[in-house]
Amino acid sequence: MPHPPPRFVDQIREIARIPASDDDGDLVRGLFLASHEIDGTTEWQVRGGRLVVLPGDIRHRYLEA
Repeated sequence: MPHPPPRFVDQIREIARIPASDDDGDLVRGLFLASHEIDGTTEWQVRGGRLVVLPGDIRHRYLEA
């Protein structure tokens, strides 16, 4: 799995920790797919106040074409 620059990861984690802005408690959420020529796709999930980085799922392979 490719390793993004630490500063970039820190920025995404900081964004994920932004507190809810109103009473419904919604936090920042997002799904990002990063592609690397050799290592393939990596899935970044921003949810629950944190960043989760996983190997890309096979169902996203069509995006590598």
